[in-house]
Amino acid sequence: MSTNYTHLIFIINEHSRKGKHTRKLLTRHMKEHAMSFELHTTEYKRHAVELACELAQSEPQESLIIAVGGDGTLNEVVSGLYLSKIDRPVSYIPTGSGNDFARSHDLSKSIQMSLERIINKNSPVELDILDCHTDEENLVAVNSIGFGIDGMVISKLDQTSSKKTIGKSSYLLSVLSAFFSQKSFSLSLDSKDLTISHPSVLLVVCANHKFFGGGIPIHPLADATDSYIDVVVAEKVNFLELLQILYMLITKESHLSHKKMHSYRVSSCKLTLDSQQYGQRDGELIDRNTHTLSISTVKQLFWL
Repeated sequence: MSTNYTHLIFIINEHSRKGKHTRKLLTRHMKEHAMSFELHTTEYKRHAVELACELAQSEPQESLIIAVGGDGTLNEVVSGLYLSKIDRPVSYIPTGSGNDFARSHDLSKSIQMSLERIINKNSPVELDILDCHTDEENLVAVNSIGFGIDGMVISKLDQTSSKKTIGKSSYLLSVLSAFFSQKSFSLSLDSKDLTISHPSVLLVVCANHKFFGGGIPIHPLADATDSYIDVVVAEKVNFLELLQILYMLITKESHLSHKKMHSYRVSSCKLTLDSQQYGQRDGELIDRNTHTLSISTVKQLFWL
């Protein structure tokens, strides 16, 4: 056994698509390995943040904390470790619906294969996460954080049961629906190297990984190891232009070449929105009171 860890701690989102089944499978597969383990199940929204923070502070370094669920669960566990101010790796077993982090790192959805990967791993990998300071709170994002039409999509999905089965197709259909509700807003982007203003936009996304929305390659070149943030801005478009952009995205991942799409690579930045907009971080809704957002990258160890 290659790992230095002697004890595995699983934080499971039992309300995810396969939560209860996942708990049973983990228990069964862990019996095949000579390691102690414990299971913690989330009971309410953001509970995984509290669990991860408490466990990071109380458990010895020989214990590995593992997020089990979708991108939202991973976000909560990473947020908890960040709040704990203790530098320790986090691992991940993807059992959610979107799984954009897993898709970006070619992680298997098989629980048995995920456990084999974790147990046979020799060392952690250091990846960027997005450290975000808003008007109201501090946020952490692993994959992306954005405002406008993507936030409205998450708001609409939160009001239905659709989020449990989110994928590229359902997300894109939701984009078409949200398009008619989303009002344009002005955006200012300030960084060390540039200051940009867009008077009428529908979307701004700060990407740390290639995918969001259940497999949509929002920024094909986003790299979680380069200490940069890839900012994607979509200007206001008509419906025909929207269909054209979506076609370019789906077929050749060439949407960023459209005249209404813009991309900026920055080491840190400040975003200012002129009105309240729905927002999302890693597919989870952000309070609409957010008007300004300062974003930078920090390093987090991942046991992948």
